Amino acid sequence: MATFKSYLRAAMNQQRTQLIEKLLVLGHTKMPDGRKLYELTITELTEEYQDAIRKRKISS
Repeated sequence: MATFKSYLRAAMNQQRTQLIEKLLVLGHTKMPDGRKLYELTITELTEEYQDAIRKRKISS
């Protein structure tokens, strides 16, 4: 039987994967410091995605 912990881990992995896919669509493959997207935390991925969307809105 799956535990709450395993459901939570699966949900976090899914969110992380979705953020990486969204960033790739926006043309982001790595951070300015050279780290690849898969090396980032969910928090870092979320911040990077929000920054990318904000920059896109400004330039439109």
